[in-house]
Amino acid sequence: MWSPSRAAAQRAAKRRSTYYSSINVWPFVGVMVALLFVFLARTTPIHQHLWAAVDLPRSTSALPQRSALREDTMRVSITRNGTVFFRNLRIVQEDLPGLIHDALQEGSEKKVYLAVDARSKYGLTASVVEQIRIAGIREVCFLTEKSEGN
Repeated sequence: MWSPSRAAAQRAAKRRSTYYSSINVWPFVGVMVALLFVFLARTTPIHQHLWAAVDLPRSTSALPQRSALREDTMRVSITRNGTVFFRNLRIVQEDLPGLIHDALQEGSEKKVYLAVDARSKYGLTASVVEQIRIAGIREVCFLTEKSEGN
């Protein structure tokens, strides 16, 4: 039995290609996922998690302090508005000797790394250093950023 729609369908089937083209996007997706992981790992600066938000002073003679990045390091930060942090905890500066003593009991080295904002008051920094001395620590390392000298 002949019908016009059936004949049209047969003609269209003869003209249709037997090859199907498609784009394989899985290699592209794999590269994009790898780049995502690389950039996520690279975008978080180290000191963002270790220190409070301080603008360190610049120095031409700064030396790298690799042990300042260890987890058990005693880090004290003083922000611009006078807030004092021990490691990641906001503290009152009078509590600092007790916290240092506890950290020494846990096995920290007898050295305090002090990150002071460049615009903080000198008197606050001096009183925090005095609290560190009361705790029995004689080695205090002031952290700075290295700047290119003339």
